[in-house]
Amino acid sequence: MTVRGLLVDLDGTLVDTSGANYAAYAAALSCYGVTIDEDWWTRNAFGRNWRDFLPDLLEDRPDIEPRAVAAKKAALYPEHLTASRLNHALVQLIAGMRPGVKTALVTAASRVNALAVLEHHGADTLFDLVVTGDDVRAHKPAPEAYILAASRLGVPADECLVIEDSPAGIAAAEAFGSPCLIVRHDGGTA
Repeated sequence: MTVRGLLVDLDGTLVDTSGANYAAYAAALSCYGVTIDEDWWTRNAFGRNWRDFLPDLLEDRPDIEPRAVAAKKAALYPEHLTASRLNHALVQLIAGMRPGVKTALVTAASRVNALAVLEHHGADTLFDLVVTGDDVRAHKPAPEAYILAASRLGVPADECLVIEDSPAGIAAAEAFGSPCLIVRHDGGTA
């Protein structure tokens, strides 16, 4: 297989952002009197766009707008990025494949949050393109974000390699038609 495009997930793959995301969402929700614990976060929300879990969490609280919670979380998120960890081995792999391979970060995160993470870790120069949850209607496990990234890079699916960690992301890569390298949350690969 010839790899001409490398499509990399952010949360849990390039950067372990679980702690930062949890802390920022917990702080944002507490402003509205809603409490979550880290166990709930890991099971129900990690790696998912806010549109896919906040409405369910807040269904008994019609007085709280999920979009407002997401905006509050985005504002608080940079304060919590010290709780995130960069996958240095993956950074080395990406850097070693450039410039011969086109690269895209493909994430369900918002553009604001994704760019904040990249900048915080000095990884903002690794990618030719960033596709976020703001750019698509259907989030992973739908393949829309991967289709968009490959199209913008001008690389067909069978010449892309997706790097993912979550079941939803792996399913999206499979539906996209690209091989997938699976990265565990501890930074190793499977």
